[in-house]
Amino acid sequence: MSWTTLATVRKHLQETTAPQTAVENEEHIMNAQDPVQLGHASLTQASEEIKTIDLAAPYAAGTVVLSAYNWRGLPHGDLVPGTLVVASNPALAVVYVEGTDYVIHRELGRIKRVAGTSIPDGATVHVWYYYYTVHSRGTDYTLDYASGQLARVEGGGIADGSTVYVDYATTAGTVTDDLINQGILEAEDKILARLKEGYGPGSTDQGLATGATELALSIVCNAQAMEAVRLRPTDEADGAAAQWRETSRRYEIQAWRTLDRFLKARSRRGSAAVRNESWEGWE
Repeated sequence: MSWTTLATVRKHLQETTAPQTAVENEEHIMNAQDPVQLGHASLTQASEEIKTIDLAAPYAAGTVVLSAYNWRGLPHGDLVPGTLVVASNPALAVVYVEGTDYVIHRELGRIKRVAGTSIPDGATVHVWYYYYTVHSRGTDYTLDYASGQLARVEGGGIADGSTVYVDYATTAGTVTDDLINQGILEAEDKILARLKEGYGPGSTDQGLATGATELALSIVCNAQAMEAVRLRPTDEADGAAAQWRETSRRYEIQAWRTLDRFLKARSRRGSAAVRNESWEGWE
């Protein structure tokens, strides 16, 4: 029988994994179909938004009536930060200040007055802005979530030589079911080889289940450390790998402490028997 399960190990991994990091408007130039490397690997699936600015001049949105502190919709969403101009007339006699006179919701394309604004209640304002064109995965671009490599699709909506602006989320790592199952197999094999007489594969002690889970987690985290460096050998990857290695070390120490009462005493050559803190350097 197995002392732990894929679901149990994955649950602990999800609790161990660092929170997602959100990246916005990371810029890259897309030439031909050559892949570009994003600033992170191990992206959260379907978290990306790949955008271009396809306008040669600001879009003239016309007039908007701003009443009280109510949101008013603009013709587009996904507005480019820092490009919105709100004025009292087409000649820009008075240009209003974002954050002081009004606020906008860039993703949804909305605008409203704020308290203390110099925009009179019920005033008609004139609005200009740039907006992003948001592209579709598979049609306009391809993205490898594991490696963080992005490429344009020939014939898609991203023109050759375009600058893209990339939003995405990244996690500490993506762990496959196969890796977890292999970690469980290796952990339980190590435990079986060291069990005291009276214990075996059919033993149902909770300590064995807990220890097997902790040891499997140690093996999986160590594999993730090596994978982080293999996918993207950078200082950032080295930092992520170090975090995985430290997590692996803590799980290993805890595993052998949990399992100690079920295992044969181990000793160094010529020394007295000691507790099973770690199996490195032991016979």
